[in-house]
Amino acid sequence: MSGRRAIWLTVRREVGEGLRARAFRISLAIQVVLVAGIAVASALTGGDDGPEKRTVATVGQQARQVAQTARSAQDRFQLRLRVKAVPDAAAARREVRDGDVDAALAPGRLITQTEGDDTLAALLQQSARTLQSRTALRRAGLSPRQIAAALDPPPLRAVEVAPPGGAGGKGLAYIGALVLYIAIIMFSFGIAAGVVAEKSSRVVELVLSAIRPAQLLAGKVIGVGVVGLLQVVTVAAVGLGVSLIAGRVDLPDSTAKTALLVALYFVLGYAFYGCACAGAASIVSRQEDSQNATSPMLVLLVGSYILSTSALGNASGSLAQICTFLPPVAPMVVPGRAAQDALPGWELGASVALMVLGTLLVIRVAGRVYERSVLHFGSPLKLTEALRQSRSPRPEARS
Repeated sequence: MSGRRAIWLTVRREVGEGLRARAFRISLAIQVVLVAGIAVASALTGGDDGPEKRTVATVGQQARQVAQTARSAQDRFQLRLRVKAVPDAAAARREVRDGDVDAALAPGRLITQTEGDDTLAALLQQSARTLQSRTALRRAGLSPRQIAAALDPPPLRAVEVAPPGGAGGKGLAYIGALVLYIAIIMFSFGIAAGVVAEKSSRVVELVLSAIRPAQLLAGKVIGVGVVGLLQVVTVAAVGLGVSLIAGRVDLPDSTAKTALLVALYFVLGYAFYGCACAGAASIVSRQEDSQNATSPMLVLLVGSYILSTSALGNASGSLAQICTFLPPVAPMVVPGRAAQDALPGWELGASVALMVLGTLLVIRVAGRVYERSVLHFGSPLKLTEALRQSRSPRPEARS
């Protein structure tokens, strides 16, 4: 059997078993329901109901004119005004006190509650000043066009400058780092559990009678990775789809670039940690011992995530730059820096190159450990012993 076919058969087996596993289906269903529920809840509770409605009582003709002037400018204050005429100032005070209206206009007075709407008060005060200015300009002999030009000059040309991280980029950075951390830790240690399960059941002896250990390891890593990537994409697609339907998506400009880097660094980070976990798990034969064998990778991964959260707080800082070139931390830092538009092109290229070299090194070492240890049964091997045996002929199964 050719090497490619052996790897392909192993991949197909891992994908089939992963998709049929009850735990995978339950986990996927729970995540889909949670993400969809969050998106729906956000749409229901965070929707925009339009401008707020306010009622203004007026006393006399002048107050009504001020209210009409306020209605012409209400859109700029995100308000909708309803005008209600009352007979006198006492009635206006009573309406405001009882909460029947939000404010009242009387000759020379603006009546509001003690803790009234400041936005409404500002609109009415501005409208009163505008009406007074218009009357004074008319008396001075200005034409309606001149009055309009004086009271409503053209606005300044607005120029928007994006902050260093881009709008919404920091939130996207932390979300990307968390998604990568969860995905890598879930599927990397899933490989370790699979390796130990095959050893404890002696299934690995049957499999290795047909293919080489390196082919089995490659097929397991690729197969579990395909299942993991499918789960991540499904959950993300459901969340984005529900949000799009509900009209609650407001993504920064760096979203597409960040998504591509998340996919790239998931593959690299998963290969880095997944192969390391598989190699470490191959030195033990029982699930009870696997935790001790893989604990160094867990400590490294958790520490890398904690370090990435600090680095992303200042995406252009020295700590973020250093983490960009460290393969254990880079998967959770690089996409986040890109989300904040703080990642120069040369740093991205160097990071990818170092990540690939580091991953290849881990694959080579883990492959040797796996090849020399996967047929060892009984007491756990020491990692140093497995490394020393890496150049010796592959041992037969022993107990």
